[in-house]
Amino acid sequence: MWMHNGGIAEFTRLKRQLQSTLSDELYNFPQGNTDSEWAFALFLSMLTDPHAESFTQHELRDAMLKTISTLNKWAREANITEPSLLNFCVTDGHTVVATRYISSKQDEAASLVGSFLILPGPRMSQVLQLFAQYFSSGTTFDEYAPGGHYRMSKRDKRENIILIASEPLTFEQGTHFFVRFCLAASSEIFLNLVADWMEIPTNTLMVITPKMNVLQIPIIDEFHVSDPLQAKKRGSDFAAQKGLLSSAYGARRGGSVPSPLQPAQD
Repeated sequence: MWMHNGGIAEFTRLKRQLQSTLSDELYNFPQGNTDSEWAFALFLSMLTDPHAESFTQHELRDAMLKTISTLNKWAREANITEPSLLNFCVTDGHTVVATRYISSKQDEAASLVGSFLILPGPRMSQVLQLFAQYFSSGTTFDEYAPGGHYRMSKRDKRENIILIASEPLTFEQGTHFFVRFCLAASSEIFLNLVADWMEIPTNTLMVITPKMNVLQIPIIDEFHVSDPLQAKKRGSDFAAQKGLLSSAYGARRGGSVPSPLQPAQD
C-alpha cells in the first residue's frame, strides 16, 4: 500500500523522464496521471523484486530514499526551484516506512491529513489513512467519553499500538506536549517523558518494524539542516499556502490558526 500527501513541483516537466526509466510492466501499472501514482511506480522500480511478498526494512527504506533522491536530481537538472512536498508512506503489511519531507532548507514540510493505526499480529492488519506530523504509542487507544473522545493509555511497557497523525488526536490538558526529537537520543527516553504526542521532524524517515520498533532517521541530503536552532527557523508559509499544514502546527508556530486546545471564539 502506498500513500502520498503533498505534491511534486512542476511534475509535468518530470513525468516524461520518470516514465522513460520504467520497465514496460511498471509503465503500465499506474491507472491515472497523478504524481502520486507515478511516484509509486518509481518507488517500485527501486526494489530488486517488486513482486516479493515481503521486504526487509532496509529494502523499503533504501527504495524510499532512492525515490526522493531521484526526484530531487531530476528537479535540479530541470532548474525547478519550487520545493516538492514528499510525504510518502508505504507498507508491505509487515513494515511501514513513512517520510515527512520537503526539498527545501528554508521551509517546513507539510503536516498532511488523516492518520493510520497499526495493530500487532502476523500482519499489520489495519492501515486507515495517511500519517505524518506526530506519533503516539501505547497499550490501548480507547474511547473514554461519549462523542468520540479517545486517548492513548500506557498500562505497561508494551507498545501494542503506534498511531501517526497529521495533528494530535487527543487534547488532554496537562498531558499534551509538543516535543522536537533529539535524534541522537533514544526514543524510549522521550516516550517515558511525554504522555501523548511527539512531533516527527521535517525531512525525517520513519520506520515501524514488524516487532513494533519505531525508528526515526534524518534524511541527509542537500536539504538537511543539521543545526537544531536553524531547523527551528524553517518557515511554514509554503505548506500553509498549499493547504497542507495542520491547525495545531500553525498555532504552535505562532500563526493565525487557532489551537485545538483553545477553539476559536465566534
